[in-house]
Amino acid sequence: MSNESETCLPTTTWFLYSEVENEPLGRYRKGIPEVGGQIEEGQGFQSAEVVSFEELRATCAMRRFKVALRLIS
Repeated sequence: MSNESETCLPTTTWFLYSEVENEPLGRYRKGIPEVGGQIEEGQGFQSAEVVSFEELRATCAMRRFKVALRLIS
């Protein structure tokens, strides 16, 4: 059986956007995003919650995600 969080691609990149204004908030490298998950100490924010995400087309052995964040602080 395969695990959903496992991938043959060696890395993932999240392209972060604010939930309300859809402004870019930088990049983040971690596994697969999860709605409700939290990110600490990003570019320009201390804490944020993942509200939605969509997987973009993979390129150069990298899975890419567009991730909408609700800024907490």
